[in-house]
Amino acid sequence: MAASSGPAQWAYRAFRALPSPVRGLGDAALRLRAERAARALPAFPEEPTRLLIGPLNTAGQAHRWAQAARQVPGVAAKSLNVERRSTGVSYGYETDWFLSRKVQLRGMRPYQERVLGLTHVLAESGRAVLDHPLDRTIIEDLPRLRAAGVDVGLLIHGSELRDLREHAEAYPHSPFQGEWDERWRRMQATVERTRAVVEQFDGELFVPTHDMLDFVPGAALLPIVVDVDRFTVGPGNPGVQALEREQPVVLHAPTNPRLKGTDAIERVLHRLEGEGLVAYRRLQGIPNAQMPTFLQDADVVIDQIVLGNAATLTAEATAAGRLVIGHLSPGVRDRMTAFDPGGHEPPIVEADPDTLEEVLRQILGDRSTYQEIAAQGPAWARRNHDGTRAASVLAAWFKSPQSLG
Repeated sequence: MAASSGPAQWAYRAFRALPSPVRGLGDAALRLRAERAARALPAFPEEPTRLLIGPLNTAGQAHRWAQAARQVPGVAAKSLNVERRSTGVSYGYETDWFLSRKVQLRGMRPYQERVLGLTHVLAESGRAVLDHPLDRTIIEDLPRLRAAGVDVGLLIHGSELRDLREHAEAYPHSPFQGEWDERWRRMQATVERTRAVVEQFDGELFVPTHDMLDFVPGAALLPIVVDVDRFTVGPGNPGVQALEREQPVVLHAPTNPRLKGTDAIERVLHRLEGEGLVAYRRLQGIPNAQMPTFLQDADVVIDQIVLGNAATLTAEATAAGRLVIGHLSPGVRDRMTAFDPGGHEPPIVEADPDTLEEVLRQILGDRSTYQEIAAQGPAWARRNHDGTRAASVLAAWFKSPQSLG
């Protein structure tokens, strides 16, 4: 096999050809530069409670939870995101601390010193936070963190511990039914690895969605947080009112089409669009900063019709006053109703692959009824997803006997 002769290869070969002392100087310079970048991370305010949430910032939630935590008196909180080896689609979520690959490889010492000086760490998906977060687990970090007096919590988002076999048995339209392909086998392998971490972990457990309470026994719900004001139509946020247009815009934004039932959704929407009844808009790879505009210009948002849960897009779409369609299992809908401060049922119209077309035709024939449901969305989002509920959950953790030592 012929070796590559590109500029990078030539530069690398030239570097390796240098005498060891010279190469050592180069390595030292790279390390100093990486450590300088780590020291430049924004400082924590001097508060009694200092929380770091990371290292993945999945769906931007670590950043939103950190903002929510800062509502609690005496709390300083920051989010952490680490650069992946392969970045894929970037949704541009905000984060307080970002660790580039260069810092991860050479500059972690000053970063670790700062983390070990905190009081709380909330580790996402069982990942390590002190070193090599993409390769190690939080279990490996626990001795150093606890020796430094850091209270550690574990946050499980969803797919990393949503058991595919259990889901297939419990949900009639589960995407995991039938013969598995390589992707489903990889997902289940991730579940098994994460389960091993959770079984060894003896601290506080959190999940962001009601369905995950079934898959993570003993976890507390740390509800999803969205910037409700940014999504709600009103002064400064112009947008259409849901279902006012003759041909409503139906939006579907699948980050993972197979987990959303996208094929079944699009079969129905293409048929209705062909009849001139709706205009279908599919979004993928849209930076999160642009999502308010797209949602405010839609009438109906279909999140998913096979998983049985409600996640970030549902929270954003209700905040925008859109009519949200999705499949919620009866247990999830009951939990969401019980969790709501007013005991109100979530303003989410139920549909699955068998009923979606019937539901959409019913909506088009009775717009006023469904406009009333859509109009409940902003208040629902504010009660449940503006960060106040999340702040209360985190405050209870900070005050727990284990956290107080």
